[in-house]
Amino acid sequence: MNVIPRLIESAGRSRNPLLRVGYRAIKALGALRRFVANPRIRSQVITRIIYKDQQFQAETASQEDRYPVLFAECQKRLARLPSPRILCFGCSTGEEVFTLAQYLPHAEIIGVDINHWCLKQCAKRNRNNRLRFLHCNSPEFAQTGGFDAIFCMAVFQRTDHRAHRLMPFQTGFTFDRFEAEVRMLDQKLRPGGLFFLDESDYSFKLTEVASRYTALEFPGNNVLRERPAFDRESRLVAEKSIFTRAFVKNSAV
Repeated sequence: MNVIPRLIESAGRSRNPLLRVGYRAIKALGALRRFVANPRIRSQVITRIIYKDQQFQAETASQEDRYPVLFAECQKRLARLPSPRILCFGCSTGEEVFTLAQYLPHAEIIGVDINHWCLKQCAKRNRNNRLRFLHCNSPEFAQTGGFDAIFCMAVFQRTDHRAHRLMPFQTGFTFDRFEAEVRMLDQKLRPGGLFFLDESDYSFKLTEVASRYTALEFPGNNVLRERPAFDRESRLVAEKSIFTRAFVKNSAV
């Protein structure tokens, strides 16, 4: 049953140039077939072409209740507010937004993404008038602010840094780009607001705005992440490190 796939892979390892050309052609045809048949993959490719210099994580896969410890902490700390405002930056197909709406049913939640197809999927699923979905380049997002909590989960990363061992100068996702986005989000978070960031290629603590924040204390805030970590000069400094995921913006700011 698996004879043909094995033959194809062996052709890719062959020293015969014709077999290697055939292998690359078969792989290219397979990628084209997936592009045509799968709208999610098609959207990822199109988004990367259109927004190459703006996009961070290209992968659009997500899941419900992906960060329960952080969601529960947000729920506890915002429980006193009658209608907290929450931003999910890089919301993909909306799973994080819809999950947070269950934790905080009275919250106004805005999901933002760069992928138009993902935003369409969010709109199709949405039956809650307290939830909105915006493109990151839209005037509406540029003008919105005053959030009580901001989530950036698995957004500020490039899979190529892990999968293919590429460096930031090769992918274009440098620390300067990361810090510019963090600075923009900081401006949208009110004093006393919560900032959640996880699975990032850079630590929030390295940014200049981090001096205006205090790490929250609760079980599960500091986790060991086995992933490349880069410094302010976008140099690799660790293959795994302790990652602090939640902060509060100092009220004196």
